[in-house]
Formats: sequence, C-alpha cells, structure tokens
Amino acid sequence: VKQVLLNSVEKLYGGGVIKHMTLGDYVKDNVPSLTRFMSLGGDSKEEYSVPSLAALSSAMRMLERYEFKINHGEWVTSVKPSLGPGIAERVWKAVRTTDENIDICHSVKTELRGALSSLLGDFGILAIPTVPGLLPKLQTEPSALESFRARAFSLLSVAGVSGFCQVSIPLGMYDHLP
Repeated sequence: VKQVLLNSVEKLYGGGVIKHMTLGDYVKDNVPSLTRFMSLGGDSKEEYSVPSLAALSSAMRMLERYEFKINHGEWVTSVKPSLGPGIAERVWKAVRTTDENIDICHSVKTELRGALSSLLGDFGILAIPTVPGLLPKLQTEPSALESFRARAFSLLSVAGVSGFCQVSIPLGMYDHLP
C-alpha cells in the first residue's frame, strides 16, 4: 500500500518532494506542551513510557469530554437518560470532567496546528494509516477491543486535535481485506 502511494507521488511530482519521518517523533519534538500528557519511563528503553500519539489522544479525549460537559452536562444530569453499556460510562465520565489541564490541551492544539502547518506548508499531505491494523472481529474480547480503540484514537487524534482534514482512501488489501 505504501509503495502504491509513493509511486503515484513520484510519478506526479518527482521523488524529491517526499519526506520520510516518524510522525510520533516529529510531534514529540514540536509540541512541547504534550509532555504534560506523557509519563517519564523509568525502566523503559524509550524516553517516554507513553508514545506521543497516545499522549495526543489523551489530550484530545480530555478536550472532547470537557466540551461534551459544557454542551450537554446539564441535560445529562437533569434527565439522566438511559444509555447502553460503554456509552453510559463514557458519558458520565465526561460529565464529571473538570477544567484541570484544559489550558494545556488548548496549548497542545495550537502547537500541533503550528507544527503541522510548518511541516506541510500550503500543499503538503501527511499519509498515515486509517487504522492501526486489521479491524477487530465482532466477538472480540472487550480488553482487546479497548486496546485497538486506543491505538486507533492515537491515529485519529492527529486530525482531531490539529483541525486538519483527514481523508481515508482504501489503497490496497491485507489478508484479503481492504
């Protein structure tokens, strides 16, 4: 899949326009406020025990919960709607959210937008996977499903926090699946 994209870009614009880099490292180096969402790893071989995209996802989810509370919290607490499993827990977690660290979340958002603008300019494209791997099967264990969900949000948070557009384009097959 990667090669299809690279070949297309090289054919249209030449090979000199392609930059290869690790997005997580770029984000870590250019979004300093993100360190507030990262734990220093004691025994880890990596500098941080939480990768930068996972930390970005944490900032995004905190902002989403806070904004949900501001917009819907009063209704949820007064009506107490009947919500299904999984949804109810997330809604009530949002309603209990405080404004602690929200300023840092907004700093992360501003810094990420600036970092991506600097990287991409007016016409750049950031190509990353839509999902972190094969989609879970219908009867997947909740713990495995939560792990996939966390990894997926790490990828989705790039567009979600930066405000940049995200387009998913199926470019190939893996294990006979798109």
